[in-house]
Amino acid sequence: TTTVSAVLINMENGEILAKSSAGNGQIRFGADVINRIVESQKPGGQQKLQDAVIKETINPMISEMCKSAKFPKNRIYRMCVASNTTMNHLFAGINSDPLRTEPYIPAFFKTNSLFASDVGIDINKDAHIIMAPNIGSYVGGDITAGLLASGLADRAGRFLYLDIGTNGEMALGSRDGFVCCAVACGPAFEGAGVTCGMMGTDGAVSRVRYNGKFEMNVIGGGEATGLCGSGLIDLAAILVRQGVIDETGRLLPPEEVPERMRAFLTRDENGNGVFHLTDRVYLTAGDVRSLQLAKAAVAAGVQVLLAQQGITLAELDGVYLAGGFGVYLDPASAAAIGMLPQLPAGRLHSIGNASLAGASMLALDASRAADALQTAERCRYIELSGRADFADAFTGGMTYEPVTRR
Repeated sequence: TTTVSAVLINMENGEILAKSSAGNGQIRFGADVINRIVESQKPGGQQKLQDAVIKETINPMISEMCKSAKFPKNRIYRMCVASNTTMNHLFAGINSDPLRTEPYIPAFFKTNSLFASDVGIDINKDAHIIMAPNIGSYVGGDITAGLLASGLADRAGRFLYLDIGTNGEMALGSRDGFVCCAVACGPAFEGAGVTCGMMGTDGAVSRVRYNGKFEMNVIGGGEATGLCGSGLIDLAAILVRQGVIDETGRLLPPEEVPERMRAFLTRDENGNGVFHLTDRVYLTAGDVRSLQLAKAAVAAGVQVLLAQQGITLAELDGVYLAGGFGVYLDPASAAAIGMLPQLPAGRLHSIGNASLAGASMLALDASRAADALQTAERCRYIELSGRADFADAFTGGMTYEPVTRR
């Protein structure tokens, strides 16, 4: 939805020849999937959304990778796409409006008949495009591919798989099947919609620590220019622990915080605090509220899945965090703000971009498409819209306090 990642692979030996990552050009039509669906329903909208991701985003990435690898584009004969259900529809140029209206049924779950020339992908025109199959209206091929790549689709146990970004997609289960849902996190975890937010690129603060003074990791090692999602969560967790953010999520003004924190704070026009990590990087009350809504949605989704399976947090055999966000995320910080459960070390794993890894598997071996379809068919999708248990859990998750291991 926010970021597109790709690899160029030599199909003879599996060697990765080049990598690329870019912001999805569709973002100007809306940060979230619902706004993009609405935009696609306007005259010419569907074509505009498709062009934004293919002509403006993916094709330039392909050109960049091929130039880097000194490899001709017309020798690319297979492509695999793994993305959420809305992105799959917009990529393929298929009407996505059924996803936002009851009964929330995708226009398609799988397709085996798409070729590069059908959608304007700038590779060999006869190249076959494999799309990892969708699971439900808001859980798509990215989760199918991730479950396949992580190996969880073949393991016994009770595992929670989380891919958190603009959409929080999650699955709970094992080789016996999964129950899945998705929550709308908004763009905060991707660094968007936050005053000093940015994607996890050079200049982004990815980690923050406090040991009497603030220390931070900056991607690329240069000057800090903004906060990516993991840095935002770290900073919020510290401010909760240090009494700068209260349980309700209010960012307190200087006179209401411990003396050691006052030098970092100013007041906004509404009497709330503004926390200054550096001269250029700061946190506002609105940023804290955006994070509050996002983390409450994730916690509520997890709670509904656990209830559906009749198990507790303590009975999980592992939690797997997928996506670039999961690479930098500190589980202790996520637990401190009530976003993720507190689990013993060794049961929480960051597995990187499992969706991209799954897409690579499918691109290299087309016979794995049957495994992907079987994985998707073993997933039971839960639509959270209108569910009272989700609404209750979301309200309960708005406080900035740890999730108990109940």
